[in-house]
Amino acid sequence: FMNKILFISSILGIISLILPTYFLTELKQYESPLFPIIATSVNGISIWSIFLLAISGFIISLFSKIEGWKIGLSTMALFPIMTIIEMIVDSSSHNLFPFEFIFYALLTIPSIIGAYIAKGIMTFIIPKS
Repeated sequence: FMNKILFISSILGIISLILPTYFLTELKQYESPLFPIIATSVNGISIWSIFLLAISGFIISLFSKIEGWKIGLSTMALFPIMTIIEMIVDSSSHNLFPFEFIFYALLTIPSIIGAYIAKGIMTFIIPKS
């Protein structure tokens, strides 16, 4: 059950970054060997993506007992995997990949905060018996 929730969290992480690219029409489109929409969403990240990551962490936390840090890590878990796959296909595509991984780690913070806010709210709404 936990694996399914974390998988859903990973999908929400991707949606959180991709969704704003459809309504922020001024974003520059980036080229990428396999995932150009991901490249555009990461390179053109907006406050909307940060907000959606926080909401993703919040929602997942409301419906699960998974720790907030695990939820946060799962929201960004697929991004390093996609980077590695692209580097295998085209080794010149990610020449700054160590910094990308640091950036992905930083992007776990909004989801972690959202998850812990949900846990905090739940402790006030549902008293421990």
